[in-house]
Amino acid sequence: MQQNSRRLHPIIWFVISLAVVGILYQLTTSPRDFFTTILIGAAVVAVFYFIFRRTSSGVNGKYRKAVKQSQKRYGSNQKPPKASPLFPNKKTAKSSAQKKRTREHHLTVIEGKKNKKKNRASF
Repeated sequence: MQQNSRRLHPIIWFVISLAVVGILYQLTTSPRDFFTTILIGAAVVAVFYFIFRRTSSGVNGKYRKAVKQSQKRYGSNQKPPKASPLFPNKKTAKSSAQKKRTREHHLTVIEGKKNKKKNRASF
């Protein structure tokens, strides 16, 4: 029995319709209380949003720190690759090979679960 993903269960429609009726009733009978309730609810949601956003920024914070270190080390502007000539000189080919060896990589290690693999093999 497959249902279309866009169709909602009749009980869901009933709950939504009751919510709309309740909101309209409160808006017509006491609009001041309605807006007070809406503002308090928005404030509570904002507090939870900022609390969870601040606590979950640990992983993103480490990534941002690594990006900043990389930009300091290599500069923020990435240069486009130069077009190589059809017949390069041997001297330039050797010097570029030496530059490749001595060039530092631009990867930064971010702390993670490094000891998980070690414990897996020991029985």
